Amino acid sequence: MLFDRVGNLYGTASGGGADGYGVVFELSPVGTRWTETVLYSFAGTNPVSGLVMDKAGNLYGTALDPDASDGTVFELSPSGGAWTEQEIYSFGIATGYFATAGLIMDATGNIFGGSGLQVFELSPNGDGGWEGMAIHNFPDSPKDGELAFGNLVLDNAGNLYGTTELGGTKNFGTVYRLSPPKNGKWTETILHSFQGGATDGNDPFGGIVFDAAGNIFGNTVSGGKFDDGTVFELVAPVGNGNYKGKLLWSFDGLDGENPTGSLVLNGTGHLYGTTDLGGSSNAGAVFELAP
Repeated sequence: MLFDRVGNLYGTASGGGADGYGVVFELSPVGTRWTETVLYSFAGTNPVSGLVMDKAGNLYGTALDPDASDGTVFELSPSGGAWTEQEIYSFGIATGYFATAGLIMDATGNIFGGSGLQVFELSPNGDGGWEGMAIHNFPDSPKDGELAFGNLVLDNAGNLYGTTELGGTKNFGTVYRLSPPKNGKWTETILHSFQGGATDGNDPFGGIVFDAAGNIFGNTVSGGKFDDGTVFELVAPVGNGNYKGKLLWSFDGLDGENPTGSLVLNGTGHLYGTTDLGGSSNAGAVFELAP
């Protein structure tokens, strides 16, 4: 969900709407209640992720074609009390379809996202349009990551961080960093290759979050003591050192199983997230981890 400056919430649903393909909606606070407005109903593609908003109030997200196995990045612009939609980028099997991760926007209005086999950048072209390019293709080497479905994170230096579900030294997934180009090309660094087993997770899916000290937190669908998924931390390096992996929690089914969504980190270091399965009814759980 996305807040605007006056407290309205924006989100997507992958079904429903006028044609059954999903909607972008707005929730506005009215007293102690919220009022919903459907801003746009899709026809032919399903919106599958959260949204980002630029300074002019335009909304951006990703949508998938359920028949053709490809997708688009769309822009919704307010106009005369309604919203108009246009496609600004497309991806297919060759570029890693099924882009379920949300987008991220930097301070200058460039948009970044992942579409399975690539990380892409969209930049305003100055004429009201967009220029798109892949800034990294997976896998780029035998030990590179593969299937970059997790949400991306930007640090203050412009580095991008994310996860791949597979790849790495044991094909159990990675956490990676992409550094801005100095000679026209972004540089990738693998920060962690998951090893699986009882002491590490495997198959990270939901992306990562940072704390104020630069430590990285995320979850894996599988691995850990009970092979039901984990929450992990990568401790920020000191000096020229490397990140150090730390297993924070192993799910056992009763407290949840297979966490796939992104985590939320509050100001006191508490982590919140969801699992697809497990819990008292084996229908999933919402969890909190306290330091």
